[in-house]
Parts: sequence; structure tokens; C-alpha cells
Amino acid sequence: MGARRPGQRRRAPERNGARAVLPTAAGAGDPWQRAGLVAAMLPGLAAVAALVFTWVSVWQVSQELTISQQGQSADRFDRAIERLDDGSANIRRGAVFSLQGVMEDYPRLQPAVISALSEYIRDHASKKPVTPDKAPDIQAALSVLGQRDPAHDRGRAIDLGGVRLDDIDLRRADLGGANLAGAVLSHSNLEGSVLSGADLHGAVLNATVLTGADLSNARLDSARLRAAVLVSADLRNASLHKADLRKADLTDADLGGADLSAAEFAGVDGDPPVSQPSATPGSPRPAGPRDAAR
Repeated sequence: MGARRPGQRRRAPERNGARAVLPTAAGAGDPWQRAGLVAAMLPGLAAVAALVFTWVSVWQVSQELTISQQGQSADRFDRAIERLDDGSANIRRGAVFSLQGVMEDYPRLQPAVISALSEYIRDHASKKPVTPDKAPDIQAALSVLGQRDPAHDRGRAIDLGGVRLDDIDLRRADLGGANLAGAVLSHSNLEGSVLSGADLHGAVLNATVLTGADLSNARLDSARLRAAVLVSADLRNASLHKADLRKADLTDADLGGADLSAAEFAGVDGDPPVSQPSATPGSPRPAGPRDAAR
């Protein structure tokens, strides 16, 4: 080695002839370590894939089940409708209860069932009076309509306008908002029934039991209620214009706000009818037969 010149720095000896390399991040550029990271992530990716697959499978099963149920409900509805045309009253009665089952199992079909049963009753009870003993299928249809859950009506009202029924049992039936205009329901039992907002214009309810019935806001213009039992009935805001209430029992009936203009009230023992003015909220109820007897 020659003498070092003044100011010349001594070079550091290189080890094994290798050049200095700057340190890098651990594992960077190392294919084995990258493979290890990927392998560590595989279980998580597999779990995510399994969740997605499960969700898709559940959705597909749910869709298939919905389609299957819709098909089953439509089949049950169609079969019941077909049996309503059978010549046997007992088979028709069974079809009515089948429709009740459809309505309960598939609430979305309740409006269709209401329409079908309403039409069935109108078709079979509009020409001549029908009684339960001669038409058990009609009584069954009325009972099914009256016992339904109104929460699933979806605005579909019961339409029994013009039907002719006699001695029908509709105790505690819910016929709120129903169309019963011109219907004949004489000598029937509607004790505790709900007829609020119903259209009973021109209906015949002679000798019908309406004890405790809810007739609030009902339209009873020109209705015939002769000898009807309206004990404790709710007739608030009902329209009874020109209604025939002769010999009706109105004991404890609530007539607050009811329109009784030109309504007929007979006194006991053949007294002439008395025309009553319209009642106003909070005013005393008009005198009825029981009051006249006192």
C-alpha cells in the first residue's frame, strides 16, 4: 500500500466484496412471506363467502316458499269457490268454512273472500226470504263474515244490499260499514252486533233484537224498526229520518246527536204516532213506548 496523501480519507474495507444494502420492511419482496399472509387470510375470506352463500340461499328459499304459498292459497281459494256451486247445501256450507280458513291463513286474500261471500249471499237470498233451517250455508256465510278480523279488510266493505233474511243469528257480528240498504232482517238476533257506519237505509228490522248493538253513525233513514228491541243500543249520530220506530223498545238507548226528524213513535196500546224533532248532543232522548207507559 502506498503512502496516503495528505487530506485523503481512508476507504472502509468492503466485506466479502458485497455492497451495502439499505434495510427494507420485513418480508417485503419475500414471496414466501406474502404467501403466508394470503394463507392466513384464507379462513376469513372463506367465512365471508360462506355468509354470502348462506344469505343468497335463504333468500332463494324464501322466494320459493312465498311463490309456493301463493300457489297453495290460490288453489284453496279456487277449489272453495267451485264448491259453492255444488247442488248440496252441506257441500256449499263446507266451502264457506274453507273460505274462512283461507281468510285466516292468508289475510291478504280477505278482501276477495268478503266479496265472494257477499255475492254468494246476495245471489241466494234476494228473491225470497231465507231462514237458517232452510239455508244453513247462508247462515254459515253470514257468521264467517261477522267473525272475521276487520283489520285485514283493506277497505273492502261487506255488501248485502237488498238481501231477504229472516230469523238470522248475527249476535256480536262485526258488520261495521256494511251495505245493508234495503235488506230485510226481520225477527233476527243482532244482539251486541257492530253496525257503526253501516248503510241501513230502507232496511226492514221489524221485531229484530238489537240489544246493546252499536249503530252509531249508521244510516237508518226510512228503516222499519217496528217492535225492534233497541235496549241500551248506541244510536249516537245515527240518521233515523222517517224511520218507523212504533212499538220499538228504546229503553236506555243512546240517541245523542241522532236525527229523528219525521220518525214515527207509537204510544202503547195503539196511541197515534208522535213525530219527534232531531235530537242534539246532550239533549234528553225522545220519549219511547216505555216512557209513554209511565
